[in-house]
Amino acid sequence: MNRIRKVMTTLGCISLMALLIAAFAPKAVHGVAAALVQVVNTVMTQDVDQPARAPFQVTVPININSFSFTPVTIPSGQRLVVDFVSLSGAAETSGSYVQPIMVLSSTVGGNNSNYYFAPTQSTTVPGQYYSNTQTIIYADSLSVSPAFAGYTPSFMAFNVVISGHLISNP
Repeated sequence: MNRIRKVMTTLGCISLMALLIAAFAPKAVHGVAAALVQVVNTVMTQDVDQPARAPFQVTVPININSFSFTPVTIPSGQRLVVDFVSLSGAAETSGSYVQPIMVLSSTVGGNNSNYYFAPTQSTTVPGQYYSNTQTIIYADSLSVSPAFAGYTPSFMAFNVVISGHLISNP
């Protein structure tokens, strides 16, 4: 009787395995067949305006001796997208305070816009100013100029670091 039970259990397990293989084998075959299909005649595309393709970075020195706009060179046929502006420098006055300001003047399609960046004075070194600003400014042409609020500075010198990328000018 024990022997018959073992034989029946073995036959039942074999039958169950056969059913499972039959149920799942067609999916496996379809997966293998799909993996063997090759696509031909693909068209390669390239995103020419992807930021990493044309990075842009420039440092513009600004000082009190020149309160005129300093132009930033942008390659012909390109538009600059400014992503980040960093300011570092010093300013002093004989009055009670001075707030240095850097002006970025941008032209896009003949329309001009001015963007004002006012750095924060260092808490440990009076007269030192720093600022890091994430922004988005589009520019077919770009210039940088100093400005101030408060008393006229007796000394002012800054480095304006402009980081971004170039895109095709439509």
